[in-house]
Amino acid sequence: MLEERVLARCPSCRNTFSTDQPGRQNCPVCGKPLVVPDLRTGEAGGPHEASGPDVSGRPAPSGTPWERRSEVGLVKAWASTVAQALFEPSRLFAAVRIERTGAHVGFALVTAGAFWIVNQLIGRAAVSPERIRRMLGTAQLPPGVDVESVVRLFYPTTGWFIIRIVAAPVLVLAALYLNALVTHGIALLLRQAKRGFDATLAACAYAFAPTVLFAIPACGGVVAAVWVAVLTGIGLKELHGMGTGGAAASVLLPYAVLCCAGCGVLFVLLGAMMRAIGQ
Repeated sequence: MLEERVLARCPSCRNTFSTDQPGRQNCPVCGKPLVVPDLRTGEAGGPHEASGPDVSGRPAPSGTPWERRSEVGLVKAWASTVAQALFEPSRLFAAVRIERTGAHVGFALVTAGAFWIVNQLIGRAAVSPERIRRMLGTAQLPPGVDVESVVRLFYPTTGWFIIRIVAAPVLVLAALYLNALVTHGIALLLRQAKRGFDATLAACAYAFAPTVLFAIPACGGVVAAVWVAVLTGIGLKELHGMGTGGAAASVLLPYAVLCCAGCGVLFVLLGAMMRAIGQ
């Protein structure tokens, strides 16, 4: 028992409560497991962030290399985190401190943002307007689509290219939070979200590690997208304690809905084009 009551903040629901009991216990608000640190008298100033043990009741995790970058070093921490995410994802997600939201978002921002910029630079260097025109010279474009509009799409003007580079961090943040919000919403509907939104955000953020494949032209982005989905499922399974089916459904349902919506739009457009050709 502590010599005086301290304030602690639940990492799952973010509510603050007072307690005189250190160690593993359940949040009095949401009932999720957490660990209150054993503080000496006089150290309690504001509310202390209680560490959340995983849903299996194991002790609080030590943190990923990226979360310990002040000890490990920035470059080494980033490289170790990417390597673990790609080849030892269960080990990485088991070490995640879900209350370290800033670190999670920072990892996704640095990784996906940097390699998106690399992808744009490689594409700019590898492709020229003349080459695109030659490739399209033998292709039959849909009605209403001219060669120059396709050229501008794949080889934008210098101004638009700079905008793509500058907008990279904003696009990464938007993609990360949209992915996390949709995934967490599906998990809530399926009653699989055993911890808060921060756990889902951490899973989605570290799952951005395969975006390093953006550096590979053409196929890198496709492989990265599939790998991101797989890692997100593993992260949900570890951080929320989901079963394999629940994690897979939480990740794949949004893609299935998006795919169906895309197919519907495609059929509508194809129908309109066929009617236009028939006239």
